[in-house]
Amino acid sequence: MRPRLLSTLLIVGALGLTSCGDPDAPGSGPARDVDLEAIEYAFRSDDVITIVAGDTISFNVRNAGQIDHQLEVWTAENKVLGRTERIPPGATRSVTVTFEEAGTYRVICDIDDHFSRGQQARFDVADA
Repeated sequence: MRPRLLSTLLIVGALGLTSCGDPDAPGSGPARDVDLEAIEYAFRSDDVITIVAGDTISFNVRNAGQIDHQLEVWTAENKVLGRTERIPPGATRSVTVTFEEAGTYRVICDIDDHFSRGQQARFDVADA
């Protein structure tokens, strides 16, 4: 499968029907892992991920590029919910975030000019 390049849409926050008490339903249980790759001026993933309000997500970011990267998760109000340390080429770092409210969020790389060069992605978190 060819990896999806993430520029403007990283995660699809889809409204879904969930049954009460279902431990596998979005919005319940422990943190879920989301694996991403950071490359020169983009993030990519092989998966389409659904996030609903209340979900806790561990973003595992592997640097598949040639220079350092990092990942920050921001709210629409520009509040940083979490960030990784710098990630050298070939290394992986993680950050765990709980999305308490539905809305639009984004991930960015805030090293040097990476953000202005396009290393960012917006995504929606749906109502539970």
